[in-house]
Amino acid sequence: MAAAPTATGGRWNTTSVSWANDLPRARQGLLADALATVAGTLLGTSTVTAYIESTTGVTAGARTGLANVFTALLFLLALVFYPVAEMIGGGYTPPGSQTALHPILAPVLVLVGVYMITVIRKIEWDDFSEAVPAFLTIMVMVFSMSITEGIAFGFISYALLKLAAGRFREVHALVYVFAALFILRYAFLKA
Repeated sequence: MAAAPTATGGRWNTTSVSWANDLPRARQGLLADALATVAGTLLGTSTVTAYIESTTGVTAGARTGLANVFTALLFLLALVFYPVAEMIGGGYTPPGSQTALHPILAPVLVLVGVYMITVIRKIEWDDFSEAVPAFLTIMVMVFSMSITEGIAFGFISYALLKLAAGRFREVHALVYVFAALFILRYAFLKA
């Protein structure tokens, strides 16, 4: 579910896409993402997919895929230096927790967050049926620490506010389907 929002959000940081058209070659991108997810699963790794962090490359000017190859080479190089990084800063485990924190990652995550938050200027803040779902999506993601929860609240609030405003025709039917599914999820599934 991360590939479509990543691709759509990524194009907000570039001027090479016409906003009047759909995402070009979306079918090929989503197919590649699906195949990578299946391959990663078969290899026993965590889910292999496009994440929003990928938009940092697009924002910096990457267009051809060469940046991805370069990033992969850097990851291979990082394998060599990983033991050194573990010796120097193996992470901090808070008392009573089994999760190690690695503060060395924080600066990179701050930069990714800055790239991601810049697109909020394109939200129609004067239109509450657009602004409230966007705000809820962002805030629920932050406070629940779950992208899924934020997306769920965004779908539900967007569908309900468009219905309440009498502007239900502006919204694709699938948005209402997903909103209903998210409502059912909260009604019948325990957290």
